[in-house]
Amino acid sequence: MGHNRAVLGGRRLKAVEAINLTKAFTLRPLSRKKKIALKNISFELEERDHLAVMGPSPSGKTTLLKIIAGIYLPDKGDVLVYGNSVKKKARAVRNLTCYMSPQIQLNKKLTIKETLNYFTKITGKSISEDVVELLKTVGIDEKNMDSRIETLSDAQLAVLKLAIGLIKEPKILLLDRVFGALEPKVKEVFTEAIEKVSEETTLIMVDQEMEILGKFCKKVLLLSREGSMITMGSVEELLKTYPYKFDIEVIPKKALSKEILDSLGYPYHRIGSLVRFYLTSESEVLDLTSKLLKIKDKIISFETSSVDVEDVYYWLISRE
Repeated sequence: MGHNRAVLGGRRLKAVEAINLTKAFTLRPLSRKKKIALKNISFELEERDHLAVMGPSPSGKTTLLKIIAGIYLPDKGDVLVYGNSVKKKARAVRNLTCYMSPQIQLNKKLTIKETLNYFTKITGKSISEDVVELLKTVGIDEKNMDSRIETLSDAQLAVLKLAIGLIKEPKILLLDRVFGALEPKVKEVFTEAIEKVSEETTLIMVDQEMEILGKFCKKVLLLSREGSMITMGSVEELLKTYPYKFDIEVIPKKALSKEILDSLGYPYHRIGSLVRFYLTSESEVLDLTSKLLKIKDKIISFETSSVDVEDVYYWLISRE
């Protein structure tokens, strides 16, 4: 699934260039009031970059992916996909991108063969050996091409959707919450499938699964609730700006009171009843561990880990 790197006039084209991107939606039919989804977003991605788009809900994450895919048009600004304006060359942009979402459904009464034939016809592409091998990873081959879509397992259906998107050999793969909708066993199979195709592809992801985002993405774009850009950079750069080195995640038997949490003496963040403490050194880890052991009757378990992109995300959001 190798791609030649796009070059124009001796200059390598960016995979994505967002320029002062703004998008708003009308709140109700015939209403003049609009809700801003994205506000003056500008950034660049090189070919084969892997970007996690993060932010609270709503912050315009899905809107951004759909604009890059040529599904929505911006109200102001533009997005260039390998030099193609989404406003002026939407069809070219759609040919270069593949947008995937759990909301995209296939006709369950059609067979696998009928479905693949339909998409090869509309894309004008044949099924590559890479796509054939991808389908084989979940047991889809010549023997069951006449099976209906409704008979497929969740893992087979997820990989089939990915395979369909790859028929047109996109340079950019946009994954919108596809992992969060999958069962653990299906997720494992789908993760392996994405790993195979992501090496040669620019990847842009939105997902609730922070672990998945951390696994695939080396860059992060963080959006605010108002749809503006808080920051963008490599995960490594963001971790350098983060003042903590460790976190301790505590699962209590029931929600701990603010008084108890404050008495432990370290900054923390609540995620439901779960509590995550942030620490700057190993000595602080030892100190908090001893304090937690003193209230072990109130705790189911706690776990220490080094900081990751999820910690940075919650920290940056809390500062807004």
